[in-house]
Amino acid sequence: MSAADTLVLAWHGSRNPAGRELIERIARRVSGRLPGRAVHVAWVDIEPVQLAETLAEVGDCVLVPCFLAAGYHATHDVPEAVASVPHEVLVAPHLNGALDGVLLDRVREAGGPGDAVVLAAAGSKSPVATAEVDATAARLSRALGVPVTVGNIYQSEPSVSDAVAAASGDVLVLPYALAPGLWGERIAGLGARVAAPLGDHEGVTAAIVERYVGAVGRTEAPRAAA
Repeated sequence: MSAADTLVLAWHGSRNPAGRELIERIARRVSGRLPGRAVHVAWVDIEPVQLAETLAEVGDCVLVPCFLAAGYHATHDVPEAVASVPHEVLVAPHLNGALDGVLLDRVREAGGPGDAVVLAAAGSKSPVATAEVDATAARLSRALGVPVTVGNIYQSEPSVSDAVAAASGDVLVLPYALAPGLWGERIAGLGARVAAPLGDHEGVTAAIVERYVGAVGRTEAPRAAA
């Protein structure tokens, strides 16, 4: 078996049963798009079985970090777990930049952007992660034709509530999050319309599959050329 035969999806982990169920559902959809490949769910936080243990168990594999920005989990937890095992792990890029279409669909499903959109991101101390989220907001603003500002659910400033207060008119809060969680309760009471999270939208499945195909292609292309 080669690394291409096994795919590991790395997630943050969730204390919310609905969040865990959603992640397992996405994994099943990915598996359906990749017949003949074994697809495993792995965690970098919260859950008792961590990524390094999963990698040690499955052997050679492709790893897709299912994170929206290059925060600590993507830049530290994933590389450390990969370095801890002796076998081949092909690491794909995280999902930054691959889910704009899903976000735009969530805006439409929520009734449109209104006068302004607040992109509700987790927040990060990493300047690289912050820049990635800011770039996503800029792309959405161009696509929607209204201001899109970033509000952070945890850690960073401005908070989602501050961003909503600074906006005017009909404001839509657009969660930049894959699964439901406690953050939803924080956003629900802000007096603004709230779109659905990315969830199990087909575009999430497609983005993960594209990351897998790209990682496999980087290793197979030189062989084909030879």
